Parts: sequence; C-alpha cells; structure tokens
Amino acid sequence: MMNPHRPPAPRFALVALAVAAALVPPATALAPPATAQVLPGPNGPVEFIGLQKWDAQELFDAIREIDPDRPFHACAVVMRMELGFADAGAFSFTNPRSTEWYTVVVGVEDSARVRYRPVGSDRFLLPETWQALVDIMQEDWATMAAAAYTLPSSGGILSFLGGAKRRAEEMGADPELYDRLSDLVDEADTDEDLRLIREVLASDASAEARTVATLLLVNFMDDDKSWHALVGSAIDPVAQVSSVAMSMLSAFASGRAPTVDWSGARDPLSAVLAGTNPFAFTQVLQILAATDIDPEFGRQLVRENPDLLLAYAGAEHVPTRVPALGLLRAVSGEDFGTDVDAWRAWIEGWAVRRPSA
Repeated sequence: MMNPHRPPAPRFALVALAVAAALVPPATALAPPATAQVLPGPNGPVEFIGLQKWDAQELFDAIREIDPDRPFHACAVVMRMELGFADAGAFSFTNPRSTEWYTVVVGVEDSARVRYRPVGSDRFLLPETWQALVDIMQEDWATMAAAAYTLPSSGGILSFLGGAKRRAEEMGADPELYDRLSDLVDEADTDEDLRLIREVLASDASAEARTVATLLLVNFMDDDKSWHALVGSAIDPVAQVSSVAMSMLSAFASGRAPTVDWSGARDPLSAVLAGTNPFAFTQVLQILAATDIDPEFGRQLVRENPDLLLAYAGAEHVPTRVPALGLLRAVSGEDFGTDVDAWRAWIEGWAVRRPSA
C-alpha cells in the first residue's frame, strides 16, 4: 500500500518514461556535499547523490537484499520505509543509444531537512463545480494527472486546447472526461474561487479538495501568491496533491513563465531545497530560473540550503545537474561549469562579503 505521506514520482514523469526574511550568519560553514557515485545496476547505471553517512555500494546492496525484484527507479519507498531515510527519490531515464536505463537515486538522511506542509482539520463545503472535479478525479486519476500537465499554457489555460487534449490523450486521459474537466476548470475562475483555493490549501483536511484547489490555481497565475501556493502544494504530504503541483510546475517551466516575486514563499522553497520531496526538486529549480528569481533572494535560499543543490550540480548525469547549475548561474551571475568546489567557494565567499543587516 502506498504511504500517503511520502509522495511517489508524479504521474506525468512516469508517462514520460514510457514514451527574504531571516539572515544566515556568514560564519556558518558549508558541509561539502557527498560526491556522486555511479554503480552498475541490473538495468543500467545507478547514480547515488546526496548521501552523507551511507556509502553508495552499501546502500545498493541493502536495497537489493530487502527487495531484489524491485526496479531501482522504484527504490525510494524501500529507502524510506526500511532503511531509515528521512526522504528519498528515484528517477529513470531512457538511453536512445541502448536498451539500458540510467537511474538517479537521491537520499536525504537528516530528518530536520524534511518539512512537509501541515494538514489542517477544516472541511469546507465545495461548490458544485469543485465537487464535479473531485468526482472526475475519483473516477479516472489518469485524466486528472494529464490535465495538470497539459492545461497550463502561456496563452491561458484553454488556449491551444486541441494540442493540449492530444497530449493528454497520449498520457492516458479519457477524451470525454478531459473535455468535461477542462470546462469545469474554465468555470472556476471567480474571486470566490480564488478565496476558497487559499482557504482549502491552508487548512482543509481533504486531500481531494486540496488537489482540486491546486489544479484551479492555473486560473490565477497572474498573482504571485498563486505561484507560492503551487510550491506549497509540491510539499503537501499526500502524493496526489504534490504530483498535480509538480506536473503544473513542470509545464509552466517549459513555457513562457512571467517574472515572479518569490520572497513570500521562503518557507516552502527552503523546504524543497533542503530536501523535502526530492521528486519536486528539479521542477522547483527550473521554475525559479524560468521566472527570473531575484538574485539576492535566490542567493539567500542557496546559502541557507546548499547541500542538495551542490550534490545535484555535481551529478554525472547531465539532465540531473543542468537545473542545479542553471539556478546557480541565475542567482550568482557566475559560471563555474561543473566545478562544484568553485560553486561552494562562491557560496561561502558571498556569505562573507554580504553586508550584515
């Protein structure tokens, strides 16, 4: 049974496989991130990043001993439930030149770095439109998951619907349900809907309600608070909520995202960069760069949470390290390539040079 308090890989990623505030004292020392380690796996290379106390070979052997038949791209649950990791993620990538897969395994060992969004105890009465969306989600999760990835678009949520619908069908959406869902989302664009979205995400105990509220943020992305809320949903403790948020972030990052003031989202951003929900890490890095995060605020976030970011930057797998290097370049104005030691020195040097408040 799936543990609802540790999100799995978002649905859209599985489909793709198939086809400023508190200051940080300058004197705080950075712990060097663990060096990425690549081992031969049963279906191709397996790269481990972010490990601190664990050795890659020891972890590899422990996973194989506990569940020898489990593919490594699904090993995160073993790491969390059996091996004591505070959080974990695993990602597989196809190799067009061979039948092998390249798997990246991310481990977060320190529980203090994992801070999922608290769940409230309220139960809000949902309007008919919202309840109809809940019904579709319960009937066919694949359609909801596909909608979360395809509805966001640079020209508005239902612009280019034909293309969005074709993509959704490729991802497993039911065509009729997708049309119905799209119409319902289009209707939920009032000020009252926005008010309810914020209330539900802040304190509703229902994961279904929070999932619908997250999807409906797509109607209000001209408001910076909606971007903040989307990152907040990426660290929701229930997988269906966080997976919808991650799909939306991925879609927005691949389009023409506006400039966003992220200073009001320090807490959820810090949680992700520290290691909460590794499945959301890359999407958040990409959206911060795509929305032109303020360099000063970005430097604060990087300084507060350098370890996992530098571990990603040092990954041997190029698609894994690119988003980390992109954010480092965006907030620093520097380009040290893949030299993680140089990036670490820059972070330490910036903290020393930064004027005190």
